[in-house]
Amino acid sequence: MMKAVTKALALLTLTASTLASAQDYQDTTPYVVDSAKYPYTLYPSNTQLDDKTPWETPVLPFNPSSTYTAPEQDAVVQGESQLLDAPVYLDMNDGMRHLQYGQATIPEAATQNVPQPTETVPTQELSGLRSAERGAALIGPVTKSYQRTELFGNNIFGAGYNVTAAITATPATGTTAKKQEALAEGRVHGTAFNIQKELVRGRATVCGQQGGCNSGSAALYAMSSMIWSTSLAGNFSTTPINWSRSFFSVSKTFMVGPVPLTVKASLTGGVTMRVSGQVNPLVAAVTGAVGGFANVVASAAVNVAIASFGVTGSLQLINATLSPLASLDWSLCMASWQLKAPLSLNALSGTLTGFVKIKLLFFKKTWNVTIAQWSGIVRNIVLYSASGSISASGC
Repeated sequence: MMKAVTKALALLTLTASTLASAQDYQDTTPYVVDSAKYPYTLYPSNTQLDDKTPWETPVLPFNPSSTYTAPEQDAVVQGESQLLDAPVYLDMNDGMRHLQYGQATIPEAATQNVPQPTETVPTQELSGLRSAERGAALIGPVTKSYQRTELFGNNIFGAGYNVTAAITATPATGTTAKKQEALAEGRVHGTAFNIQKELVRGRATVCGQQGGCNSGSAALYAMSSMIWSTSLAGNFSTTPINWSRSFFSVSKTFMVGPVPLTVKASLTGGVTMRVSGQVNPLVAAVTGAVGGFANVVASAAVNVAIASFGVTGSLQLINATLSPLASLDWSLCMASWQLKAPLSLNALSGTLTGFVKIKLLFFKKTWNVTIAQWSGIVRNIVLYSASGSISASGC
């Protein structure tokens, strides 16, 4: 009893420490939105840009030492507004006029740039093996497997999944009984600023054989580290897992106007898993419902002195549940199999905009760059569903 308690405490300690940790990465290549007007610039730390950055309109020359009359100020603000097609607002906090310049929406903000989905379905002809599909008894192991991988988005922000369902039937020999095996696995991926990681993976396997294996196991992984596992036997249904998780964060610098704005995208969300099925000498069946969701929590930093800066908006990266089913029933002469792969998906929904605000003597100007702008990708479908039978030898 004490050993079981110690083992449980160790698992809880591992899980807690794993859930609390999150890896930090950095994309060192700056994103330059407009290299002609605003080239990538490195400033000494705490460089003062307020009242030092010139306006762009040629109406009047910029001189930080000059005093401008009210009509001259009006001409500059109007000229800047017309040149940039930027509306002017009155800041009620300080009474200064404020230009909101929508500098750019980067091409990657809403552009799909990922490979085509890949899919493998069970073949009907089993080369070198006999099955009911070829009108003869099974004389060698046969596997039926379904697998699909699909990605969304691009290298700035992206998401994806992988699902696998498989069965293997191995006929009896002179010394071993027939064996049936089933596997269900689901994976959820996330990408931020050129860093792609497997966020969640759930895997369950069972094996049934007279006088041999009559059990299985299930495991849940987050960021490639196992955070939960259990044994499976008989008719099983595990307690659903539903845990919060901080996955990883990535920093990347974007030139927003004349300011290098470092945006940190942190992926936070959760992992879910539940497993059910049956395993005995005649049946191997498992359904593994694996889920993961991740939202992007963005923050910003600069190394210069300006009026303000930051990131606005929110982005749901992915919320996916994969429920692969794999079943092999060999209770009669015909070994019946079934594979199914339902998917529930909601990915890439929301907007993130980086901004910097600089005071230009007698007015303020904000540059806005849209980094992500996705309308959402929704799927509630069965990716694959098939069943069949394999003739057992000796019947």
